[in-house]
Amino acid sequence: MRDYYAVLGVEAGATAVQIRRAYQRLARRYSPDVNFWERDAHALFEEIVQAYRILSDPTARTVYDRQGGQPRGGPRVAARSGNTGGRRGDDVHVPVELSFQQAVAGVEADVPVDRLSPCEACRATGAATGAEPSVCSHCGGLGTVWSEASREGVSCPACAGAGLRVSEPCPSCRGRGAAPSRASIHVLLPPGLDTGAQVRIAGEGHAGPFGGARGDLIVVARVHEDARYTRKGDNLYCEVPLTLVEAVLGSRIRVRGVDGVVDLAVPPGTQSGQTFRLRGKGVRRLMGDGRGDLYVTARVEIPRDVDPRTQEMFRELGRLLPGRSSVAAPGSARE
Repeated sequence: MRDYYAVLGVEAGATAVQIRRAYQRLARRYSPDVNFWERDAHALFEEIVQAYRILSDPTARTVYDRQGGQPRGGPRVAARSGNTGGRRGDDVHVPVELSFQQAVAGVEADVPVDRLSPCEACRATGAATGAEPSVCSHCGGLGTVWSEASREGVSCPACAGAGLRVSEPCPSCRGRGAAPSRASIHVLLPPGLDTGAQVRIAGEGHAGPFGGARGDLIVVARVHEDARYTRKGDNLYCEVPLTLVEAVLGSRIRVRGVDGVVDLAVPPGTQSGQTFRLRGKGVRRLMGDGRGDLYVTARVEIPRDVDPRTQEMFRELGRLLPGRSSVAAPGSARE
């Protein structure tokens, strides 16, 4: 077998970046898409692909270097039989119910997670007691096979990317090397979460087959609605009642925000439905610094069941205030 480093034109100590660049340069030159009629170019391209496949895989390259250019053989079993041999496990998505206040302020929680963990019966080998795993013949122990369509390495379908196969599977995990388990994971959920927001906890997902690394735990927030506030992004919207006197004369009222009470100056002549903006009193931004705003809408309350004396006072007030024409069109100005 030819020297794969020589095929790519790089030194034996070349970095992964140098190997990739060398492969890209040669692939562009000798690709069958460019050299339609040259058989030698096609054969050389296949050799370039094989060289890159071996040297771009850290495990395969280590075995290749150790065997002096012979990438096939028994040592691959040793390379793949450790706790980091199998492919990475899948991510686990877990929904978490949060109250409005918990989402706004942030919370620590213990989240129950059903996930795959390394099988204790076979110590994640996937083999029954007394049986030994063997090198996958389909991928030669690499765990990946080359796809001609995409010209990229894909997980071997025969061994699920582990590089090993077992003739007598473990009855506890059915030869996978990982078995179902339940765990309670302590997570810190930051302030500012909204429904659909995701928090990733690295290395707390499913264990990979045959001792592969764990995937990630992805916590998906589901935030309950609040009776007081309406949330739109990082902004909050609420209503506050005003008496007729407060609306006419103006006043200073206290509005309950998410972090405590906030003073709001209501100017004289405030109309029902008028909205005031309190900057920086909304929800903390999940990504980045700062906070949203709090929008307060005034709702002027008209008194009901007033006594005769109060009615007379309003009649007197009505005589003092500017009146209107007997027939007023919608949107017309008062006379």
